[in-house]
Amino acid sequence: MRDRRRRVWTVVIPVKPTELGKSRLEIPGVERVALARAIALDTIEAAAQVARVVVVTADPTIDAPGVEIVVESAPRGIAAAVADGLATIPRDRRAVLLGDLPGLRPEDLAQALELAQETRLGAVPDEERHGTTLLTAREGDLPEAFGPDSWRRHREAGFLELPVPSWSTLRRDVDRADHLLGALGPRTSAVLGRVS
Repeated sequence: MRDRRRRVWTVVIPVKPTELGKSRLEIPGVERVALARAIALDTIEAAAQVARVVVVTADPTIDAPGVEIVVESAPRGIAAAVADGLATIPRDRRAVLLGDLPGLRPEDLAQALELAQETRLGAVPDEERHGTTLLTAREGDLPEAFGPDSWRRHREAGFLELPVPSWSTLRRDVDRADHLLGALGPRTSAVLGRVS
C-alpha cells in the first residue's frame, strides 16, 4: 500500500470536535460522541495507509499513529479548518478528504489519488451526488466550497469528477443512521456492536 507515487499526496482531513460532530446522527443506545470519534478515526487510519495525512481539529481526543495534527484553538468551520491545513503543506499533490467515511478502504483512496495525477483539480461526489467527499489539486490552489450542494459548486469552480466506480467507499459518507449500512470501519463497528 505504501507506494511512493501515492505517498507524494498530502491529504488534509478536517474533523469537528466530537461533541459537535454528527449532530444529525442519533442512534438509540449509541453515544453520539463516541460514534463521531470512531467515524473520524476510521477515516483517518484508512487514509494514512496511502498518503501523508494532516488532521485539522480542535478535539484533543483525535489522534492516530503517523498523522500530523494541526490544532485549532476553537472550531471555526470547515472552510477555516481546510485553509489551516492547506497552509501547512506543499502546493502540489494535495487533497482534502472529509472525515466521515468510516468504511473507507485504503485502496479506494489510492485509486482516486492515482486518477488525480491526470487532472489539475479533481473531485469525488458522495453516493447521492449532492455532497463532495474528496477534492484534489495536482498543483496550485485548491478552492474548496464544502457545505450544502457542494458537488454542484465544486463542478462550477472547475473541479473534474475523478472516475472512481459508483461502489467506491469514497462515495459512502455518513450523515444519517441509514448511511452506516455497509460503511463501517473497525472502530465504528465496535461502537455500534456495544448496543447489540
